Amino acid sequence: MSSEESSTAQRDRSDPNWWDARYLSGDIPWDSGVTPPEVVALVESGRVERGWALDLGCGSGVTSRYLARQSFRVVGIDFSHAALRRATIAAQAERLPCLFVRGDATHFDFARISATLVVDIGCFHSFTAEGRAAYRRALARALRPGGYYLLYSFLCDTCPTFASAAGAEPSRETPAISYGDIAAFAPEFSLRWSAHGEDRTRHSAWFLMQRA
Repeated sequence: MSSEESSTAQRDRSDPNWWDARYLSGDIPWDSGVTPPEVVALVESGRVERGWALDLGCGSGVTSRYLARQSFRVVGIDFSHAALRRATIAAQAERLPCLFVRGDATHFDFARISATLVVDIGCFHSFTAEGRAAYRRALARALRPGGYYLLYSFLCDTCPTFASAAGAEPSRETPAISYGDIAAFAPEFSLRWSAHGEDRTRHSAWFLMQRA
């Protein structure tokens, strides 16, 4: 991929019209229609207090609706009008306590809630280093002490160590995070567990953190 192509790809991910086009075309491999088992396992473990939940990059609201069925009051945030329309229609059909808002997941203070759970399935890795720093600050304000944050992300294939990766600029070619991005959540968050795998031939990982 040329530098011009990679720059265009990065701009595309920050453009709501790009996401709308993907949803309208049906080219949305990330939207399986199934709540990830990692989310289900966390909720069913009983360790998360029922209350407000934030679904960052909620897409068509699959995870939001699952959380609402499990007695959470849910705010879902996404860039895409097309995705949010689908999410709203589906939640209203089930009369679920979900509110879907078009917004930037690097600045979601407008939600003004004290959440017990925040879920991000593939949103954080699309941001620049500056955007990731803003996201972490907003997350620390939105999640109450003791609350849980569950993150799913692509992970770079040649990640440096936690210490040497701190502050590194994310790749412009493909969305992925490094271990340094996870280390940067400290000291406001503690890492409780992680699980690594492969998604569409790419290295991926789940991270569960708890607010200090």
